[in-house]
Amino acid sequence: MNRIFKESNGFAAAVFIASLLSLFHDSVFADECPSQDFAQFLPAFSANTEVQERLTAMTVKSLVLKPAGEQGAFEPQTTRVNSSTLVFPLMAPIAPDKTEGVEVEAVDGSHFNVVDKRAGNSYIKIFNFSRQTCWVLEGVEDWSINEKDLVGASTATMSIAENFCYQRARTYGRLGGLDKYSLTGEFFEAALENYVCAAASGDPQASLNAASLSLSGMASQLETDKVETLFKVAATTLASGASALSTFYCYGNDTDPDGPCQHPEEAERELIRAASMSSPDAMNKLGDTFETGRLVTKDMSRAMYCYRLAASKGNAIALNNLTRLKSQAAEVTEASHCY
Repeated sequence: MNRIFKESNGFAAAVFIASLLSLFHDSVFADECPSQDFAQFLPAFSANTEVQERLTAMTVKSLVLKPAGEQGAFEPQTTRVNSSTLVFPLMAPIAPDKTEGVEVEAVDGSHFNVVDKRAGNSYIKIFNFSRQTCWVLEGVEDWSINEKDLVGASTATMSIAENFCYQRARTYGRLGGLDKYSLTGEFFEAALENYVCAAASGDPQASLNAASLSLSGMASQLETDKVETLFKVAATTLASGASALSTFYCYGNDTDPDGPCQHPEEAERELIRAASMSSPDAMNKLGDTFETGRLVTKDMSRAMYCYRLAASKGNAIALNNLTRLKSQAAEVTEASHCY
């Protein structure tokens, strides 16, 4: 009887101890995992450096932009790094409700990406989380460009800061043009912002790139006056800038131009300027306007000469136009000048 009583007491004690251990384990686990609900987990993770360190995987997939190939080109490179090499905190606090500049993307029930744009389109980071016993940070994508990898004086007319902007703009424009990353839209926005920064130097190419990207539909549109100013700067030395300004005078900020030219005199003047800079494309385009009279001047003889001049510089379309016009208007005497 005593033996049975002792065994019963021993069993009860074991159950009691197991219950205590279970409660202790649950308490510890609750402390270790802020929440199984990612919407509640993220604010707790982001607000506490110790939690970030504890719930970051020992080996983290790290993506960074690095120089590659031709000078000035950058490509994303992915490696695996030990979490001990990371600098915590990895992210700034994120509020339980919507935080401006932060997007949470559900990949599936066990994976979330947190896209942090708070530092701007040139400094986006994406944090990759997966569900294990708790949510764990397993990857960090840093889409910024380290200034140490940029060239301080790639364009002589720009300051160091403007040079950095120009190089960033070219990189993000290339990345956006690949159309294979989830941040394609943000890359084009970053390119525009950085081209505008570089254009503050008065550089014609940066100005042309900024204005053209603004009208491309791939990035936000700048104000009409700003676009005109940029094109005017570009037109001072670039034939493509003068030609673009000519089109702008016709259609302004309209990304889907149609109908008659709004300012034909200004448009023709800039197109003549572009042709005078020895641009075969501008010469051919000027020939077309002289042939059709769609701007101001209608002059078949000058059109023929413009086509011939452009064709002599290798413009195949101009050669076809010249052949066509000669067959249609054999009686026209070719002028001695185009512009």
